[in-house]
Amino acid sequence: MSVTQLVLGIVFSFVFSTALVPLAIRLGLRFSLLDLPGRHKRHKTPTPILGGVALFFTIWITVGLALLIFPNTYQELSPSIVFIFAGALVILLVGLADDLSPLSAWVKLAAQAAAGLLLFLGGLNVELISTPYGSLDIGPFSVLITVLWVIVLTNAINLIDGLDGLASGVSLIGALVLLVIGELLQVGPVLIFVSALVGFLALFLYYNQYPAKIFLGDSGSMQIGYYFAVFSLIFPVKSYTFSALFIPVLVLGVPILETISSLVRRLVSGKNIMTADRRHLFHYLSLAGFSPRQVVSIFYSLAAVFGMFALAMFFWNRLIVFGYLVFFMVVIFALFFIIILNISPRRRQNQSGGGANGSLSKLRARLK
Repeated sequence: MSVTQLVLGIVFSFVFSTALVPLAIRLGLRFSLLDLPGRHKRHKTPTPILGGVALFFTIWITVGLALLIFPNTYQELSPSIVFIFAGALVILLVGLADDLSPLSAWVKLAAQAAAGLLLFLGGLNVELISTPYGSLDIGPFSVLITVLWVIVLTNAINLIDGLDGLASGVSLIGALVLLVIGELLQVGPVLIFVSALVGFLALFLYYNQYPAKIFLGDSGSMQIGYYFAVFSLIFPVKSYTFSALFIPVLVLGVPILETISSLVRRLVSGKNIMTADRRHLFHYLSLAGFSPRQVVSIFYSLAAVFGMFALAMFFWNRLIVFGYLVFFMVVIFALFFIIILNISPRRRQNQSGGGANGSLSKLRARLK
């Protein structure tokens, strides 16, 4: 895939987003398709929640145009494209239904599993796990690993979607790094999805930064995680190397760390691992006195560092890079632990989201 095609993918996606994102904002306000403040949420004003719809149409219009303009380039992707589309549609519809009227966590889990199964049926699966010492054929466990991996990444982005611009910005950084890595690994056709995602997020972040005018919603954050799952599954399929297996994980280091920390915390405290709360890492940073913009900047910096570690795998000794990575993660966890210990119990009790009643007047003012 040429650089020209990558640039066109980004440009097409960005242009479509300039029309679709503002339209999604207007439709959300016009038909009251809004995310209301309250519970574990931090925003103060009802906000349109159709970002996932704009994302879906932007991605697939861009991909459709690419297939029409450069049919030979994307011929290799043709057998899988219908399955990728079907999985994305499942995620969009279930996520949108949850945004409008909260669904059971098990329903969302079933939808994510179905999307993973569709990718497996479309040939996007890892039959071999490569290591520096050889390859391991996972045989009949391939479908299980594929489905679980899709579930993990789909939820990883969703878990960090708790502050304005956080999930969209971290995802943009990850997508940019994957764009470079994909070109280095010569994964070809899949880069149209990455370039389309970059174009959308670059525009969407403008409207999603604090104070956000539109949210991704579950339909958007889960969809982004799903697309990352598609990228990560194609990478090892195209290149059975140690780098191809682990680099997508490094690129998504921030959301995966958040997923692991949330899972461990809920298991240790005996809480339902699928219940949303306000005890994520970014919540603790807010309680420690950091402003929303500062918290988001911290996570952007962490995402950029993980991206640099991923790229470093191509240019330096991997064992040395891995050693520095482990040291970096230990330092980060230690810092977060210190911050958590220094947050007073009173400040934790005082955390609360804005109420919906006080925010409706602000919404009416926006509609005038």
